[in-house]
Amino acid sequence: MQIIKRKLTRGKVQLKVFVEFLYPVSGVTIAMGLARAYYNALDSLVGHLGIPEPVNLDNLLRFKELVRFELKEEESDKVWQGVREIVSKGLDDLNKERSVEGEKLVSDLKVIILSIHEIIQFFKTNLKAVQVELREKYFNNIKEFLPESTEVDESLLENIVAVALEKADVREELTRLESHIERVRDLFNSNEAVGQHLDFLAQEILREFNTILAKSRETSFIEQALQGKLLTSQFREQIQNLE
Repeated sequence: MQIIKRKLTRGKVQLKVFVEFLYPVSGVTIAMGLARAYYNALDSLVGHLGIPEPVNLDNLLRFKELVRFELKEEESDKVWQGVREIVSKGLDDLNKERSVEGEKLVSDLKVIILSIHEIIQFFKTNLKAVQVELREKYFNNIKEFLPESTEVDESLLENIVAVALEKADVREELTRLESHIERVRDLFNSNEAVGQHLDFLAQEILREFNTILAKSRETSFIEQALQGKLLTSQFREQIQNLE
């Protein structure tokens, strides 16, 4: 029904409509040929199994396809009008319930996004100090492996350490993460269906945390990247219930 497509934008709906007529319906007919075939089959079964009770009308009426009826055009229009009104009200009630649940869900999602944003700020606040620490660590590690009598080319050593630090630099990932978080917050304020957009952004956020984790050499950065991945996975799981 088109009314379902108009009122629901996401999800799968199974609709069954049962119509009970409280007044006589015109055009009722019995499928006599089919009824006789059922009767003969049942009668044969009764005889074959030695069942003492004969086939009766109640047995045949269990086969609903035996009774057919055709509504007049005006009767059919009334039935469909009633069905549309009932279905429309049911969908409106469903959307109201979804709206309430959606507001609660968005509130929970905002808490997760806030936690992810705090992780990003942790990285930004501590990035410079970690780079200084790593730089000193790389210098010391290289010098430890060199014999004491070795004359060190400071320029070459600086270049080697610079390359190592560049591989551990996560500033680009943090910039992209902030952009993704800003986009997520914009979508929270949208009146349109945003579930699929949020799912895509969650995948992008998770990808950035994976990259940060792969680049990280400092314990606190590794722990924060893992926490970011966990929060993003929770976020993505929750948005599956959001339109």
